[in-house]
Amino acid sequence: MKPISAKTLEVEDSFWEQKKNEFLVAVYEQDVQAAEQIYEVIVTHAEACDRFSENSEKVLHQIQTIFKRFSPILLSRCPSDINATSKRLNQLILNGLKRSSSTPHVNFHTWETRLGLDGRQKKLVYKTAMTFQLTSGCSNYCRRCNEWALPRVRSHFAYAAIQIILDQMTAQQNKDICLYGASDPLDWEDSGKTLVDVIAYCNTLPLAYSLLTKVPRGKEAVLKTLLKNHSNLSVSQTFRNKTRIQKIEQDLGHPISKQHDLDELLIPARLDEDFVSIKPSITDGYGTEITPDGAWIIVPTFTSALHPFGHKKIAITADTWFFPVKKTGRNALLVDYFKPLEGVDLDQNPCHLKHLLTVQIESIILDNGTDELTPPGMRSLKEYLSIFEEPARLQRKKLTPTVFKKIKAQVISSASFKTASPEEKTLYLKKIQHHLTLCREKTCAMARI
Repeated sequence: MKPISAKTLEVEDSFWEQKKNEFLVAVYEQDVQAAEQIYEVIVTHAEACDRFSENSEKVLHQIQTIFKRFSPILLSRCPSDINATSKRLNQLILNGLKRSSSTPHVNFHTWETRLGLDGRQKKLVYKTAMTFQLTSGCSNYCRRCNEWALPRVRSHFAYAAIQIILDQMTAQQNKDICLYGASDPLDWEDSGKTLVDVIAYCNTLPLAYSLLTKVPRGKEAVLKTLLKNHSNLSVSQTFRNKTRIQKIEQDLGHPISKQHDLDELLIPARLDEDFVSIKPSITDGYGTEITPDGAWIIVPTFTSALHPFGHKKIAITADTWFFPVKKTGRNALLVDYFKPLEGVDLDQNPCHLKHLLTVQIESIILDNGTDELTPPGMRSLKEYLSIFEEPARLQRKKLTPTVFKKIKAQVISSASFKTASPEEKTLYLKKIQHHLTLCREKTCAMARI
């Protein structure tokens, strides 16, 4: 694979993300004068904006949560009325919510034109898509929302647009897709059509899908229809919807697959985020995300003040020409966040970055070696280094005969090594040499260093 510069992938963080982090630094250092100045810049800039994108408004919510978390210090030490500044920003966010009283449907041409990508880039977006968010905003306003979803549905993809995008994914041999993100899939609707129609269309394609829903009020009938159709879904149960879910189960006469909102199962986020502690990653996959607002490359991160989503969104623009290989679920578990990413160029040739992304360096700095930080989609540095330790080396050496047989079965298509093709022989010997190298004590010691 050819190496390429990480500069081809990274784009400058948005104004809001930069200012959020600057605000945090000032608060951490208890430099209330600097915090006050940065906060004023944030609000003044927001007052000059006609509208906020989905991601921009999410960051503004994070800034307000930071203010609330550290308000005792800020309110007691700031010489001016910083609380008045906070009220100004709250009003701007509220005004934006009121202005978006209508819920438009985004057609495919509008969405594609807004992206401004060429044919090769669009193919890679569809090929590596792991999340297809049908709506922007959510009818639920969950305290522990991992995605910091905006309150109230702001926009929908038009049904025709959904069909085209699903068709494009299928054409690019994408095998599976999550039909949710910072949204609830049951919120989606268009001219009398509901998620039932979207799933019916998915079932005509060789494309697996998954759904997770809190079951918005008024959508119980949609859920029942999906369950009767044996749709692949799970319900996220909380104390708020538990009674309604139990009633639906009674009506159906059987239990529903549930993911429970328990302390030991979920990473605190949204209004439970303390902006101090470091937690495992929330996101468990590498790939792209499609929303009514655009498309993004998703890279898992430790969930922290820098990345409260548990991942980094890198905007896909006309300048993007590297796409990480899509890896989700179990396949994502062995991706090493401390190594340059593997991916493809615009011609879909395998390649890897020469250097680490900034977000990867941030994760390395935050990795304190505790077992609690081992995140989905990210093999910890501690776990990776353990493969060079003596017990692991001795175990590999002991299993050498079995490893050789396995390599032969994977690489050699003929009955014996002698009759194998030159390419197979070369690959076979290369894999064997790699195994033997990792069985040597000196090599493991140097590799760990």
